[in-house]
Amino acid sequence: MSIVSTVFCDTYEPDKLRLALDAVLAPLGGMSRFVRPGMRVLLKPNLLAAAVPEQSVTTHPALLSAVAQLVQEAGGEVWIGDSPAGPVENGPKVYRKSGITAAATQTGARLIDFDQVTWKRLNGADYFFAPPVFEADLLINLPKLKTHSFTLYTGAVKNLFGTIPGLRKRQAHYLAPGAQALARVLVDVLELIQPGLTIMDAVMGLEGDGPGAKGTPHHYGCLAASTDPVALDTVLARAMGYRPGEVLYLAEAGERGLGKTVLKEIELAGNRQPLDFGSLNLPRPRWYFRVPAFIEPPMRRAAWIRPRLDAAACTGCGNCAQVCPCEAITPGHPAHFDMERCVGCLCCTEICPEGAIGTQRNLWGRLFGFGLSSG
Repeated sequence: MSIVSTVFCDTYEPDKLRLALDAVLAPLGGMSRFVRPGMRVLLKPNLLAAAVPEQSVTTHPALLSAVAQLVQEAGGEVWIGDSPAGPVENGPKVYRKSGITAAATQTGARLIDFDQVTWKRLNGADYFFAPPVFEADLLINLPKLKTHSFTLYTGAVKNLFGTIPGLRKRQAHYLAPGAQALARVLVDVLELIQPGLTIMDAVMGLEGDGPGAKGTPHHYGCLAASTDPVALDTVLARAMGYRPGEVLYLAEAGERGLGKTVLKEIELAGNRQPLDFGSLNLPRPRWYFRVPAFIEPPMRRAAWIRPRLDAAACTGCGNCAQVCPCEAITPGHPAHFDMERCVGCLCCTEICPEGAIGTQRNLWGRLFGFGLSSG
């Protein structure tokens, strides 16, 4: 059985965070089980966009520092790397604003640029990853617990998508615009990467229109850890209120045998109370998620969800245009959206630093319940 360990952690205060981190890793054998002297250990946080830690969009730098110190105490060399949404040039700005640069300086960790690529092929698809992902001796996945307006939930598995550098992510979104196709891409990435350890930052996370600045910070008060990222996501997604099979990429991963998605096959170590998240505002599953793949595109065109720009809040930064896989956005102040070309991936909503891009639904989309529901 896969083990998922959870503990209460209601603060990022360093001493309390360290105690919680030691406690959550204890059922897995502690950090020394994973790190041996001389190992190069890559910490992969969630650094989606340039956001301060208080926005709960990115992995908190205090957790990154605490994990880095544990790795160093076990004799490992710490690397920190991620590729935020947008071009690779955005990386340093995101690192600074999210507090990761300061955390690296404090701990002596090495910041790694995800600006080069190495090619992998799986299931007939080409993927381009940052080489340090494969050069490291161990990858520790450090996701942030958040809702996601397109995939419903984002955590351990989805965080690995950030190993694809910069605008290479646009290609994956363009080739997989539908929910089922994107699920297959995310699970392909999981199969190719497979982190050795995952530690979830669920002290603070997002609900509502996550995973970017449009989401609402929520105090979950929890740390979770596992060697099985699929099992970890399964436990936390269920705790948030999602039913089995609703998060498509988790169902896909389970079908491929890449992790446990049935709760009775997952050993929950520790107290279950940290998983009492209360009522949350969750994105609803879309009605076409489980229709046959050849039927999905026309249904998606008939009942759609699309980005909606608050022109008054737009600063004209152009980030949305940079990440759009179908080049449906013209930068400006405000930006212009060509809805005829839009495929509804909602990448633009993720990266907008002002939270100026929400969602809108047509009549059929409203009838079939696209949007948010209080759970």
